[in-house]
Amino acid sequence: MSRAPLARVRPGRAVYSAPMRIERVTEPGAEWDAFVESVPGATLGHAAAWAGVARAAYGLEPVFLAARNAAGALRGVLPLVRFVTLAGAREVVSMPFLDAAGILAVDDVAEAALRDAALGEARAFGARAVELRQWAPLRTGPEAPACGRLDLVLALPAGEEALWTSLPAKVRNQTRKASREGLVCADEGEPGLVADFYAPFRVNMRDLGSPVHARAFYEAIASAFGPRVRFVVVRDAQRPVGGLVAIRYAGLVTVPWASTLRSERSRCPNNLLYWEALRWAIRGGARAFDFGRSPPGSGTHRFKLGWGASAWPLAWLRLAPSGELLPEPAGAGGDTLRRLASLWSRLPVPLASALGPRLRRRLAQ
Repeated sequence: MSRAPLARVRPGRAVYSAPMRIERVTEPGAEWDAFVESVPGATLGHAAAWAGVARAAYGLEPVFLAARNAAGALRGVLPLVRFVTLAGAREVVSMPFLDAAGILAVDDVAEAALRDAALGEARAFGARAVELRQWAPLRTGPEAPACGRLDLVLALPAGEEALWTSLPAKVRNQTRKASREGLVCADEGEPGLVADFYAPFRVNMRDLGSPVHARAFYEAIASAFGPRVRFVVVRDAQRPVGGLVAIRYAGLVTVPWASTLRSERSRCPNNLLYWEALRWAIRGGARAFDFGRSPPGSGTHRFKLGWGASAWPLAWLRLAPSGELLPEPAGAGGDTLRRLASLWSRLPVPLASALGPRLRRRLAQ
């Protein structure tokens, strides 16, 4: 995997004293990304590009913290966003809309300093909580409670043929079926793929009863990540029936968003989508493919396991500004949220698409 050339992060004011100096990084860039890509446990959520996406798409305020030792060397990073929920509650989240981010540090001192700095940010913002979406548990501080969130990750071989032959016969047959049904993937460099991804995506999110992200959110991602992002779209003739977003970062290709029209699923467009994304990952030299988070036992969980992915429990952590461990807020299984989802799924697609982004910027999930 190539390393970005080192360049200095724009210096910020120190907000934490020795033995670690914590800086607010105004414009995280090449130095930030080079450090992240050198540290085990890095995820897509640690990418410097998210600072610009948060601002451009939703006007959210990012707070990117960097820990430096006495010699000025980076020892840890923590990307954060100041977030206001639908109920008006203030929180500091690392990172909203993504499965994993949190503190990434090479030693316990840097980790503890970043945690304390995040709590300071929460107090300054008047936030009720700091949410750290850790891919792995912290070495210091409270232990993350079991939350039932599983990330599904597949280690990649060196070539497409090796991956294809390693897949179960059912997966290979369903992928071939999509092609036999006349479904095709759009060309990688074809213009307008964000729009083609978004067309079935907004329909499916309405069907699921979930407010959709703004199209501008995905346009900001395309602009910020450039050649590191691929919008994979499956079409029936010229009609898009499904799509996913794949982003290459820190040796991984991660798929945070994927969707196909329910009416087309018997034709297996999901298989064609993921096979094309996996091929792109291998061509780019990725060492692993992150299918993203799924609830245990769900259909998406079983689908991802079918490709050979391994489940990894995520270690999300919610802390009060005082540092005490907080319980999780009411989950998606609550009766009120179920009723709201049922009502949302009955809205006309244009109305749901217009209202969704206004709510989505206040929903961190």
